[in-house]
Amino acid sequence: MNKFALIALALAAALCGPGVHAQAPAAVRAEAAAPTWKPLTPGTSWNWQLDGRAANTSMLDGLANPKKMLDIDLDATSAAEVARLKAKGIYVVCYTEVGSYNIQRADAAEFRKVPGLIGKPMDGFEDEYWIDVRMTDALMPIMTARLDKARAKGCDGVEPDLDDSFNQGEENTGFDLTMEDSLHYLQLLVDAAHARGLSMGLKNGPEMAPYAAVFADWALNEECNQHDECGGYKEFIKRNKAVFQVEYRSNGTRLKDFCPADNKNDFDGLLKDASELLRALPRDACRNG
Repeated sequence: MNKFALIALALAAALCGPGVHAQAPAAVRAEAAAPTWKPLTPGTSWNWQLDGRAANTSMLDGLANPKKMLDIDLDATSAAEVARLKAKGIYVVCYTEVGSYNIQRADAAEFRKVPGLIGKPMDGFEDEYWIDVRMTDALMPIMTARLDKARAKGCDGVEPDLDDSFNQGEENTGFDLTMEDSLHYLQLLVDAAHARGLSMGLKNGPEMAPYAAVFADWALNEECNQHDECGGYKEFIKRNKAVFQVEYRSNGTRLKDFCPADNKNDFDGLLKDASELLRALPRDACRNG
């Protein structure tokens, strides 16, 4: 653990609030001093499209805001498509799972080679299984290959889905994971992304947010307003790191239900249909179009 520095007591003192641990985990390292990746800052207009179709930028093209981001699937998007988006001035984030084994991914066989890595099936997703994120010696070569693919395609950043698998509990994942396990794994991923000139955010993990804000570059959250767990993400805003926040119509949520809170917190909020239907449209934004 000697490669990690303890978070200053001042940070721990600042992290008191609903759903936030008061004491920082030991394995949280300080921010890098000289970033070589492109930052994402509050006030960025964005969209999230994971339906595998060609990227639809119609909702971003007409916006005056020069800061634009589109989050799309790593494997479903070609280098030519990424280049087309970047030519429009769009920051391209490429999505991939880091906390699961997906039998549809091109590198699925690499997971099956590692005894004990694959856990229980993921409820509601028949093609996915939880993995033991403590097995970083086996996992990181797989994940760095994905980051190499992201860099080769021209992605600016990576969304690490399921980085908070400790939240699911051993009864669901098959592994007795802790928040510190997830933070340690995420730190390794962020370091590897940075080494390739890529940014990487925190995906969900509201309990992780105050600590991940130290080293992750931005955050993407689903339904923190719905579940009253947005507080920890304010640590990203304090560091001028964007918080991309999504609520869903499928829960009966309307813009007026959460946009005042997102705007007050300086989050970039969107209303989308449902987490299972992350199509480009409809897309309704709380601010900046």
